[in-house]
Amino acid sequence: MRNNINLSHLISQSTPAYGNRDRIFVRDNSSILKGETANSSSWFFSNNHVGTHIDSPRHFSATGKKTHEFDVNEFFYDKVKLVDITCTSGILISIADFKKVESEITEAGIELLLIRTGYEQYRSADKYWNDSPGLAAELADYFRGKYPKLRCVGFDFISLTSWNFRPEGRVSHKAFLCPDEETTPILVIEDMALAAINNNIKSVVVAPMFVEDGNGGAVTVFADIEK
Repeated sequence: MRNNINLSHLISQSTPAYGNRDRIFVRDNSSILKGETANSSSWFFSNNHVGTHIDSPRHFSATGKKTHEFDVNEFFYDKVKLVDITCTSGILISIADFKKVESEITEAGIELLLIRTGYEQYRSADKYWNDSPGLAAELADYFRGKYPKLRCVGFDFISLTSWNFRPEGRVSHKAFLCPDEETTPILVIEDMALAAINNNIKSVVVAPMFVEDGNGGAVTVFADIEK
């Protein structure tokens, strides 16, 4: 029997956004309580990169691969590792920071790396978007060299780009998502719910929305955890 937990945050009108620039609006189209036949609603995202979401190469390249162009098997991960790199301010996580925890990764061939910083605790505060950690661009090739089967990295802060290091963040997105043609992209899942998970992860399923010309967007992420 599976023991699945949800690693995605609920989409709501209070969902935080990078730079505090975007919003999600939920409105009733019809309501049983108003005497109508059924309940239906409209969901408006002012930006598709809000809430727990995936970035695909198209996000930072005019010719990059769109989300729906990936084989669906690319969104199933059987070798997953969680590491803790605790952050209390918006630092740029570097190779040096990662080396402090990399000895915990003993499994060969990891496909999905989850980084938990503890920043999820600030999700209802401005600090979550205006003083958030980010991943340094140097980590992209470091991960490729050390974990050649790595296809995706996810984390519990709002964006790969720290608000404090925005120019570096643009370089980092391109390093992960848009390497040269001979190099495999590493997909990025931002704003994950990782507080309740442990390292007894059997597998993870990432279910993205497939949208025409999609450069990323909301994902539901389930982890099957050993009991």
